[in-house]
Amino acid sequence: MEGGMSVAGVILPPKSYISRCVRAVRDAGGLYIADEVQTGFGRLGKCTWAFEYSNDDSDDDDDKVLPDIVTVGKPFGNGMPIAAVITTPKVASAFESLGVEYFNTFAASPVCCAAGLSMLHVLSKYELQKNALEVGSLLRKLFSEVK
Repeated sequence: MEGGMSVAGVILPPKSYISRCVRAVRDAGGLYIADEVQTGFGRLGKCTWAFEYSNDDSDDDDDKVLPDIVTVGKPFGNGMPIAAVITTPKVASAFESLGVEYFNTFAASPVCCAAGLSMLHVLSKYELQKNALEVGSLLRKLFSEVK
């Protein structure tokens, strides 16, 4: 599930939407997979991952949404072909118990991995998440004046 619809710009759902969906999925025995390919790595400014947006109003850790699996992709390599799957120890152990040691469709090269590490470094060094928050806030203000 994507934390915000990113095809037409980032359209965020009501704050309680993700937690209600996650509860329904888990009550049915499923896992919550957060798709952060478009919205992750601080693009929303306020949070690193879009799923965290729904946690803003909650002081209770039991109400906070935490995915079982997170997927990241395109922005991770800033154009280089790299993606990642981040998961909980419980899911990783269940996967490992199936006897599958490792699989992939691409087997990212050391060059792609270096690009991913460099992207994380630049994101932090130049405070790009903070920049996204500041620029996004300014744009919202300017657009509201045009309405």
